[in-house]
Amino acid sequence: MLTIPCAYVLVAQGVLDQQVSAEFWEVSLEEALYRLGDEHDLRLSFSNDILPPKVITAKFEQRTIGSALGQLLQDTPLRIKELGGQIVIFLPVDLEFTINGILVDASTGERLIGANIYDNKSGKGTVTNEYGYFSITLPAGPVALDFSYVGYGTLSSDFYLMDNQRLDQQLRSDLQLEPIEVVGYKPRVDPKMVQSGGATQLNMEQLEQLPALAGESDLVRALQLLPGVQSGTDGLDGLHVRGGGNGQNLIMIDGVPVYNISHAAGLFSVFNTNAVKSAQLYKSGFPARFGGRLSSVLDIRTRDGNNQHYEAEASLGLLSGRMTLEGPIQKGKSSFIVSGRRSLIGWYLQPLAESIRSEEDRQSLVDYDFYDVNAKLNFTLSDRDDLYFSFYTGKDAYRNRSLALDTLFTQDTSVLEPVPFLSSRSALEEMTWGNTVTSMRWTHLFGDQLFASLTASYSGLDVGITYERGDSLTNARSGSVTDRYISIGRYFSQIDDFGVRLDFDYRPAPVQSLRFGVFATRHLFEPGLLSLELVEKSDTLRQPRMQARAISAVEFGGYLENIWQVSPEVKVNAGLHLAAFQVDGQTYSSLQPRLIANWSINNRLLLNGYLSKMTQFVHLLSNSTLGLPNDLWVPSTASVKPEQSWQFGLSSTWQFGEGWQLTGDMYTKYMSQLLTYSEGALFFNNWESNLTSGTGQAYGMELLLEKRQGKTTGWASYGLAWADRRFPLVNNGRRYPYRYDRRHSLTLAFVHVFNEWLEFSGSWAMNSGFAFSLPQGRYQVFLPGVGSINVVDYGEKNSFRMPVYHRLDFGVNLYIEAERVRHTLNLGVYNLYNRRNPLYYNLETRYVTEGSEIREDRRFSPVWLLPLIPALNYSLKL
Repeated sequence: MLTIPCAYVLVAQGVLDQQVSAEFWEVSLEEALYRLGDEHDLRLSFSNDILPPKVITAKFEQRTIGSALGQLLQDTPLRIKELGGQIVIFLPVDLEFTINGILVDASTGERLIGANIYDNKSGKGTVTNEYGYFSITLPAGPVALDFSYVGYGTLSSDFYLMDNQRLDQQLRSDLQLEPIEVVGYKPRVDPKMVQSGGATQLNMEQLEQLPALAGESDLVRALQLLPGVQSGTDGLDGLHVRGGGNGQNLIMIDGVPVYNISHAAGLFSVFNTNAVKSAQLYKSGFPARFGGRLSSVLDIRTRDGNNQHYEAEASLGLLSGRMTLEGPIQKGKSSFIVSGRRSLIGWYLQPLAESIRSEEDRQSLVDYDFYDVNAKLNFTLSDRDDLYFSFYTGKDAYRNRSLALDTLFTQDTSVLEPVPFLSSRSALEEMTWGNTVTSMRWTHLFGDQLFASLTASYSGLDVGITYERGDSLTNARSGSVTDRYISIGRYFSQIDDFGVRLDFDYRPAPVQSLRFGVFATRHLFEPGLLSLELVEKSDTLRQPRMQARAISAVEFGGYLENIWQVSPEVKVNAGLHLAAFQVDGQTYSSLQPRLIANWSINNRLLLNGYLSKMTQFVHLLSNSTLGLPNDLWVPSTASVKPEQSWQFGLSSTWQFGEGWQLTGDMYTKYMSQLLTYSEGALFFNNWESNLTSGTGQAYGMELLLEKRQGKTTGWASYGLAWADRRFPLVNNGRRYPYRYDRRHSLTLAFVHVFNEWLEFSGSWAMNSGFAFSLPQGRYQVFLPGVGSINVVDYGEKNSFRMPVYHRLDFGVNLYIEAERVRHTLNLGVYNLYNRRNPLYYNLETRYVTEGSEIREDRRFSPVWLLPLIPALNYSLKL
């Protein structure tokens, strides 16, 4: 803390040496100065705006004017000097102080991420970081700060800045303000984030208002409504951002990467929205603090828990149920939150499967279940120290068992009675997969301008699959096995990451912010192994041997990010991300420059340019288009190089009218060392020898039009995009369209607020069909020592297109407040006009008659997944 006990400049033998006497009793500094000037005929020059609200009680006899003014101005930043016979009181232009603090929700104590702090006097501002911390250095004197955040009322604070200050503030939600004014749906995209580096921030409370599959609000499905974000049919196969693959997205829970983000092959994401506080998607300019993936960064922060009072919330939908408990451990100092979700799909699946298979005279058991658990503890150790413990675990389990028995009779000439044989057909499929993510984080404020965060973390993925098929024929009299065929498969994959990370956020001046840090992660991969055991005509069965090469690797590096307000109109975020990867005695290193530049032409038009290099050391290999759990995560090795990408683009944001905003973005992305399976490769065993590496490119244009005010609000987005791939061992080395080379995409969404208790929402999505391959013919090839074999000709890879995908969803939200309990009822319809969007095509063979002949009729038949589905979800909050 800086204080100035007597801040003045004394000039000898001048006006300041004159003797004066005066007495003041509880008067303002302004009045004391006026009286001193009037009573002694002094020419004092000052501006009333620079005077602090100080109360003066003082008495002096025959004191010099310099000494008297020094006493009056004590503990203020004001200076005095004699100039042309008058005494000037002024604020030094180079005198600055720092204001820092934490911005929280007034009701719950939750830290507010990305909130805005703006000084109306100097025109300078800043935003809170991911822990709600802010720091701003301003000129000494009067300041007029505005604290604002999407969905909250603006808080103003006017005071006189005379030294460094800690200023923690609380904002109240719009729902807590009196009187309540219904102004409609607030946009999910925070416009102020455009200037912080290309991030799109989702508002989790407003996310609940959109129509959802079976009433289950979903973070990933909401992202798919944004331009540049693609997915498979009905949301399957994860996220594909700007021509990138599903495994090229860095998705983090509280700063820790998570590998699998899907339940039920992608119908639902693993993120329970009741436990999520904020989510930011980066897909254009990447700040230097992020690295490790090529296409996007999804930074998800979970809630800290209410540190003011206890709350409980429960909800029940058609496909899942959720419950959340939170409250203070020590009021205002520490809190907890526990949130769980469990699926109800098994309730429908078991009786449906039993009904179908009973008609086929088979016994069966089909079950599917998933669950998520989020937990968090946080402790405020002091006004400079906080401690967090975060935990997530989730798991899917699928089981399909069937058994069919039949009795057959044969006639043996040696006996009179027919001989009975027992026929048995059995099948078993079991799949389990899940994530575990945990972290411990300590944050500390050094001085007034340096914020630090130290994190230790663990992230794990565990996948296990069992497959069994059996057919047998047994002589019922003798018990001997006449014929037997058994097929057994085992697959497993496991990842264990142990990491440590140290981050700093240094804000030396209002026009500059420095973020820097170091990180290290130990990876342990046990890539999947498929082991098969076939037994024919045998009474013995050997269990398959499971073996796989475990791969250990270390990833480490650091970053430096400089955010600089070059002028009131120009802001630059320039940085470097340095990463290295050690595996199998090989070290890969990568220096990745990042640049984001913003130019505010006026208060309504913003231009943005960005350039990013990204490197990826871990890779997702897939042999399907459904995002199934047997997709394989593998590391770079001595023979598998890291993937690389360069992306650059230009964007603009124009605000016009009352609450309207138009954003446009043009981008180009080049990718190298991309990995995929070679054509005809075995997918699991010896995966390194079955890969081919190649290149890819993506480019396009995105438009987003938003209406942000009024009772009816919403947005429309359009994307025009191209994406392709080229691999030496795929498509004969020729370039071909990427599966998610979807030329056009259009989404519309709106919410209409009728009043405080009733809302109506809708969304419509249309996308060009994705590219795929179909067999175009068959021919025979003679191989010496083997003979003739049939070969299927697929022609040019991905030369066919699925039909255009489109879907309309509607929803109604009802809110009822009764005796401190808030009831919410969500009603809706998914796929309102029952559009049959194909998931894939099956080649079916039918037999038809032509005259007296019977011939084969082979045709492709579409398989579709989600028809019209009603949505219902009820929740209550205490």
